[in-house]
Amino acid sequence: MPLPPRLFAGDVELGKKDDDHKQGMKSPLGIMWQQRRIPHGPHRRSMKRLALGILALVALYYFFKNMPTDLKPPRSRPNYGPPSSGAVPVIPSKKEPPSSQVGTHLEKGKDTEKVVKDFNGPIKFYKLAASLHAVANTRGSELVNRNVLFAAASLKSAATLLPIACEMAQKKRSYVHFALMGRDEIAMDILRNVNGITKECNIIFHDARPDFAPRSSEFRMEISTGAGFNHVNNFVHPQATLIDGSGDEEPFFLKGLRSRAVGLGRTVIELPPDVEQNMMWLTLLDSASLSAWHKASIDIVIHAQPSASGSLMRLLDSLKKADYFSSAPPRLTIELPNKIDEPTKQYLTRFKWPHNADDNFGSLLTLHHRIPQYGLTPEENSIRFLEAFWPADPFTSHVLVLSPQTELSPLFYHYLKYVLLEYRHSVSKTGMHRNLLGISLNLPSTYLNDSATFAPPTGNETGAPPTPFLWQAPNSNAALYFGEKWVELHDFVANSLTSQHKLPTPTTLNEKLVSKTYPSWLEHVLRLIRCRGYWMLYPGLEKTDSIANLHNELYHPPEEYQEELKEEKSPESGDFTADVQKHLSLKHTEAPLISKPLLTILPSGGDLPRVSQMPLLTWDGQEIDVNEVGEYAANYTYIFKHEIGGCDVSLPSKVVFETSAQDLFCLNDKPGMIEKPEREEDPMDPPAPEHPPSEEGG
Repeated sequence: MPLPPRLFAGDVELGKKDDDHKQGMKSPLGIMWQQRRIPHGPHRRSMKRLALGILALVALYYFFKNMPTDLKPPRSRPNYGPPSSGAVPVIPSKKEPPSSQVGTHLEKGKDTEKVVKDFNGPIKFYKLAASLHAVANTRGSELVNRNVLFAAASLKSAATLLPIACEMAQKKRSYVHFALMGRDEIAMDILRNVNGITKECNIIFHDARPDFAPRSSEFRMEISTGAGFNHVNNFVHPQATLIDGSGDEEPFFLKGLRSRAVGLGRTVIELPPDVEQNMMWLTLLDSASLSAWHKASIDIVIHAQPSASGSLMRLLDSLKKADYFSSAPPRLTIELPNKIDEPTKQYLTRFKWPHNADDNFGSLLTLHHRIPQYGLTPEENSIRFLEAFWPADPFTSHVLVLSPQTELSPLFYHYLKYVLLEYRHSVSKTGMHRNLLGISLNLPSTYLNDSATFAPPTGNETGAPPTPFLWQAPNSNAALYFGEKWVELHDFVANSLTSQHKLPTPTTLNEKLVSKTYPSWLEHVLRLIRCRGYWMLYPGLEKTDSIANLHNELYHPPEEYQEELKEEKSPESGDFTADVQKHLSLKHTEAPLISKPLLTILPSGGDLPRVSQMPLLTWDGQEIDVNEVGEYAANYTYIFKHEIGGCDVSLPSKVVFETSAQDLFCLNDKPGMIEKPEREEDPMDPPAPEHPPSEEGG
């Protein structure tokens, strides 16, 4: 392509005028020159500039007209790393931008206007860092501590939880925290004042609400709840988190917190609607007890008797009416006789357990039916009943044994849970809790041998109110037995039955100490108690209150003893019953079942005493000191090993292992063989029966 001609001549030869060229032959230079010589004509460059300016103005007009209003410049996320063991870093405070910086769209209705919750921007917690860095004295950086968290998003739920949190904090067994994670922009000081929370409550508050909470979408608030709980967990490590489960709480909060708590392995307790009426006993528990809220599982075992449908139906009805609050309902096993009467069949056909569960939950009811038609012997009855339960985890799975003659209070599960958590899982427990065999729900009216009326002990002062007490006597009417003790009982009964077939009849321990109004397996439990120095915990209630009632108007003796009690046959009904005049245990007065909150009927306002402070009775009612238990157990064990265990008492004693009774028997040992310990004895293991347990607070 030829270069365009220059406008100015650079050479003499090139400086000729246009008229030297031929007419009609115009070069590009000539055309350009002519255009430049047109008077008052527009310039080409000016035209271009004008067009570009117009386009720029149009672009700016449309840009400002359609510019988005809900964007904000990106900001860096705050650092919520776990606290170090050194000095706490000082984080400069950042002021939250007003919510007006985010575009607020109003959706107009007929009478009202509401904010559209559609903001999904990055999440900031401007007010959370200051409170989290200020709790170093609660030792929140440690995985096991004394911290308990109450959390809420709804102001109505916060109003429900704050009085409970205040009550718990004033007991000073735990550090109590409260985290607000909702949309409302209420100031924390106003929230405290409205709910009557003063400095005396000692609650540590955390504002875990995100920025722009009123405009945030449900998804953003759900993510914010999980993230806020994660930050609190990093600094506080709460042993338990209590939330409102009455239905007033925000769905995004429940979903977000549950999901994150499961991932972090944290305990979440959802409080029912009537928590302030019936469940204030949980404010007396410490952080360790609350952390075990979902760990313990309970199985119920009922041994039904022939022709006793009325008693069984009354018991099952009381189980259905009981309040299990936020705990998992217990599994239920019913041992049925060979001949099942028609009313029992029809009732069990309609019976549903749990009674309020939906069809997708599944049934927790198990029915066992005995095949033999002949009467049970005491040995067969013991085997059959003990085989009805085996714990999956001996230290968290327990069994509640109920007699068909029993009727339970609607609040029986409250008492059971409260006592179980306090004496099995609290920080204040000591090695003495290992001697606790179980928890009885009712007070017997007589001693085990039915020889005299039993009067429960009271306090040291005359006229003192009833108090919980320890008794080396088992209970078959309504009692919870701990899983590891039940496993040990299995081993004990198995070896005892083998001894009956291999060794001669004992000369000293052949006497039957338990009345025949009780089932035969109770005799084995009594022997294990005397060998180990175990005890049962009995409630301290007034005579006008009862957790479990025993009805004897429809009483039937145990199947294994019916043949021996034929002389007490009733000529009117033809049924085998027991003569009330001959058995003191059938003459007790029934007390009304409690329906009031536990704290109003338990002594000392529901504050459970330490184990070392309770009265302790031997099986026959003698009050002894806790230091004497070991001596009593050692003396009985010496005789038991010789007469029933088949041991050479001149040899050293074998090592005692938890959940095992092998040290009491020598039937399978070689002559002169001393069993070597498989592991070193743990200092928290139960003491050997030859030595009394040390007196510690329990």
